[in-house]
Amino acid sequence: MRLSLLLVAFLVLVTVFSVYTVVYTQGLPTESKSTVTVGTFSLLGTYNYVATLSPNPLYNATTLMPGQGPLFVAITKSINVTYTCTVSLSQQGNISLDDSLLVALSGGVWNKTLDQGSQSTLQAGTYSATLSKSFLLNVSQTVTMAKDIGTELQYSSSSYLVQFRPVATGSFVEAGRTVPLDFVAPLNLTISQGVITPSNMTRFQQGNITSEVYVTYSGTDNYRYASYGFVALSLFLLVLGLSYVLRIEERKEAAKTDDMTRMTQPYVEVIAATTSLPKSETQVAMEKWEDLVKVADTLGKPILEFVDKGEGYIHYMFWVLDGQTSYTYEANSKPKWAA
Repeated sequence: MRLSLLLVAFLVLVTVFSVYTVVYTQGLPTESKSTVTVGTFSLLGTYNYVATLSPNPLYNATTLMPGQGPLFVAITKSINVTYTCTVSLSQQGNISLDDSLLVALSGGVWNKTLDQGSQSTLQAGTYSATLSKSFLLNVSQTVTMAKDIGTELQYSSSSYLVQFRPVATGSFVEAGRTVPLDFVAPLNLTISQGVITPSNMTRFQQGNITSEVYVTYSGTDNYRYASYGFVALSLFLLVLGLSYVLRIEERKEAAKTDDMTRMTQPYVEVIAATTSLPKSETQVAMEKWEDLVKVADTLGKPILEFVDKGEGYIHYMFWVLDGQTSYTYEANSKPKWAA
C-alpha cells in the first residue's frame, strides 16, 4: 500500500510540474519590441556680419568682422548680417525647408518690426540643405528711430535690442521616416552705452531618427507545444497509475474475501445464518477462528453467523451460544463492489 501511495504521489507531482510548464511557457514572449537608431540629423544656425565703419583711428579700417573688436555706435555706419541654416542627415534623404526671418527693434516695453521675409528649399537625395538670408542694418537710422519712438511714447530706455529671429520649419525623409523640423535661432544685437554687442551667434540642434523593431521568437511555440505534450503524457501516466493502484487494492480485498470463504467453507454445515445479534449476559471473544471452531466442537453447538453490510465494508460476526454465555469471533472485509 505504501509503495502504491508513493507512486501516486510521484505521478501527481509530475502532473503539477507539467501544468506549471504550461503556465510558464504561456508567459514567454512570442515577439519583442525594441527601439533602434536608424539615422541622425542636425540643424545648425550660424550668423556672420560685416560692419561698415567710418574712418577712425581705433581700427584704422572701414570694415569689422566678428572677433576683430567691439562695435561702437559712433563709428559704425551699418551692419550686414547674414544668417545661414543648414540641415544635415546621416543618410541621403529628401529635405523640405521653409525659413522665415523677422527683424525687430525693441526698447524694453515696445517693439518695432524692421523687416520680415521668407524663403524655401526642397532637395531630394541629399545629405544636407542650406538656406541663407542677409539683412542690412543702418545703425544711425536705427538708433535715431529708437530715440524718436521713446520721445513720442515719453519712455526712455538706456539700451535697445535688435533681434533677428529666423524660424526654420519643414520636414525631411530619411531611412523611410518623416521627421518634422522646427528650429529657432535668434540673434540679439544689444545697443547700450554706445556699444553694439552681438550674442547667440551660433545655435546647434541634433537628434536621432528611431524605429521600432519587432523580433519574433520562433522557439516559444515549440516550448508551448512541448509543454502541452508533457501535460498530456503526465495525465495519461497518472490515470494509468491510479488504475494500477486500484487494481492492486481490488486484488487485496478479493484475497481477503477469498480467505473468509476458505476459512468458513469446511464448516458450512455447522454455520447457521441469523438476522440479529445474540443476547447473552457474558461474551467471550475468541482471538482466532480455529478457537471458535474448537468451542463449537466441544460444546456440540452450531456456529451462528451475522453479516453487517455497510458502505464499503462487510462485517462478519460468528458466535457459539451456550446458555447465557456467547463465544464470538469478528472479522471485516471489503468487497469488490465497494472499490
